[in-house]
Amino acid sequence: MARSINVLDGFTLSDLTLEDGLILEIGNKDEHLNDEEFPYSEDIPLTNDEALNLLNMDDFEDPEDINDDDNDDNKNNLITVCGISFEKLKTKMTDVLGNGKVMKLTKQNGIGELVPNDAQVTIKYIGHFEYRDEPFDSSFARGGAETFSLNVGMLIPGFEIAITTMRKHEIAMFIIHPDLAYGKYGCAPRIPPNEEILFVVHLIDYVDSGSVTTFTKLSPEERKLFSNVIKRVQAKFNIAKDCFNKNKTKQAIREYSRALEWLEQAELQNQEEEDEANKFLSRGYNNLAVCYNIENMPRRACNACNRVSMPTVKTYFNHGRALLRMGEYTRAMKELQIALKLEPQNEQIVKEIRLTNEKQRKFLDIEKQLWGNCLKIDRKERKESSFEKVAREMCEAFSKDEHMLRQPLPESLTPDEDKYIREQAAVHGITVTTHERYGRQITYLNKPCY
Repeated sequence: MARSINVLDGFTLSDLTLEDGLILEIGNKDEHLNDEEFPYSEDIPLTNDEALNLLNMDDFEDPEDINDDDNDDNKNNLITVCGISFEKLKTKMTDVLGNGKVMKLTKQNGIGELVPNDAQVTIKYIGHFEYRDEPFDSSFARGGAETFSLNVGMLIPGFEIAITTMRKHEIAMFIIHPDLAYGKYGCAPRIPPNEEILFVVHLIDYVDSGSVTTFTKLSPEERKLFSNVIKRVQAKFNIAKDCFNKNKTKQAIREYSRALEWLEQAELQNQEEEDEANKFLSRGYNNLAVCYNIENMPRRACNACNRVSMPTVKTYFNHGRALLRMGEYTRAMKELQIALKLEPQNEQIVKEIRLTNEKQRKFLDIEKQLWGNCLKIDRKERKESSFEKVAREMCEAFSKDEHMLRQPLPESLTPDEDKYIREQAAVHGITVTTHERYGRQITYLNKPCY
């Protein structure tokens, strides 16, 4: 039997002349395999087969392989798009245009209406050439779902036509003729000339944004008409809502703000249009307030709430929440109490009122301690020590409080007391500002993000 020697252990000339031969081993799997060398990462793209399995596309039977004499094993013999004949697959497909240039096979039915021609779509897809093992394009290789706007030249014509035959959550296969794909010349070196393309598509979601893009084709006078503006606003609201649902709050803010700008500039012809405009303005500013509160922008949230012409529970609640973060406890409580009166069983409102009560009590306690120590003039040393302790604790507690972005300070502090509080604020990364409000000067602690 040949002798095995690890190269790392070394060998001699006599080893090379062994009668039974020599097997050289390089390295030692047990010693050198490190679990951390190939750690799991969710960023690693799916393989072609894994993506097809996810899309439920691995269960196509080849029609010519099925006959009455087949046993159960043969009937369960499945093929994937990697090896399927497009001509055979077309026998199962529907002709979308009637000329054979876009063929469709639905694998999973969708819900709702068909995708509009000018929609913004979110899809997962794989693009294949016939008899190729690997896809020429795949959203999975780039992390999964991708978003495209139709009718703006982002996709090849056949792919756009295919998507407009789908409904939300639908999964389908399409074979697209070169005339509606990359043509007779292709796109070297990746796209061969005169090549049919198969797309496997999962429509995750879509937003009808057509009114936004077609609006640009109107004349300046037509753009001011409320009947045209409101269609554009509704489309923008849909896009903003979609952004919000995907946790893209800042993008939602931009979309709502743009739509509200259009609405504010619309020319209203009668009371009916004015009522409709106020309804959409209130809806938009309410949603903006929610977004601003999520992004820790309480001042902007307050401004949005103040511009709601038809206030609702949502308005009062978000206004109160924003005021609380600004340290306006009394005003916050007033707004929240109105919200609670409109919806007495709303637990979220009750929770916010309790939080406001808690923050206000803490502030009043701190204010009482600071004032109490300020008045102990007969024991100066102790007064200064106590004041510093309370001031330091106040700044520290405020810096750690995730619910507060601004907090007022007691009025009429001495210059030394004011100086000490500013020093402590600086230590904790807090700024101190003074504002003219309610006819008097009020000093606030502010977090950097305020």
